[in-house]
Amino acid sequence: MAYRDDSGDVCEAPTAEGLLRAQFAPRHVRLAVASRSLDVTDQFATAVEHRRRAENDRRRSFRITGRLIVARDVPREGMGIWIEIEHDGPRAGLRRIFGVEPQSLLEPGGLSSLAALDHLAQRVHHELGHLAQDVRRAFEIGSAAAAGLDKVLVIDCADRYVVYARRLFRDRARFAMAIHEDGRIVVPEGRGAATRTITVRSRHGVTVVGDHVRFADPQGVDLAKVAIPWVTAEDRRELARRIGQLIDRDRGDAAPWPPNLARRP
Repeated sequence: MAYRDDSGDVCEAPTAEGLLRAQFAPRHVRLAVASRSLDVTDQFATAVEHRRRAENDRRRSFRITGRLIVARDVPREGMGIWIEIEHDGPRAGLRRIFGVEPQSLLEPGGLSSLAALDHLAQRVHHELGHLAQDVRRAFEIGSAAAAGLDKVLVIDCADRYVVYARRLFRDRARFAMAIHEDGRIVVPEGRGAATRTITVRSRHGVTVVGDHVRFADPQGVDLAKVAIPWVTAEDRRELARRIGQLIDRDRGDAAPWPPNLARRP
């Protein structure tokens, strides 16, 4: 199976929905899979759900006034495209406007299909990287394919992670928290754009309780809880693990913590 069309600047990769085709032109990227497509230029992103008759196509066009971000899913290895539709500081909102899931690795050719999707995603990231502004990379956690579940977006700005999650009856993901590598964590405070900052000194202070990521001090006292709904418990634990890794990036396991705290729910 060929994944690159040498007759033009085109990459292809099998996905769970069918063949994903990416076409590249100067300042323009087009993605198409099944009955969906996305066209991105420097000014607009246009998502289309194609119907049998072209006049019935459902079209949504977004002016790119903030960041446009290419994210990879962990651990499922899918790809999603997010656009910042509000950028008013800590309450910025982002919407996922395109995404694909890989073929199952259990299917024949699953590994080669995933390799093709990796190559295509890297090329899309390279072509659209200038629209991401300060985002070094981004990843998604969660599964949009499962009923009632959603994706959480985590963007890596080198010295911090910023997490966006959707709330009930909302059509976009909003700021959930920002985690700095020195242990400072910015969380929402009440309604509006107010925030407060706490400090967590070790990954052992980051745990999961129900639908919340919980932050605690070395004595086990709660500092904050952040709701991360619409993902599975496993996905929530993966998010907490990655937050802990960032906090401990330069510390290793040097910070002394009570041995029973790491097992605390």
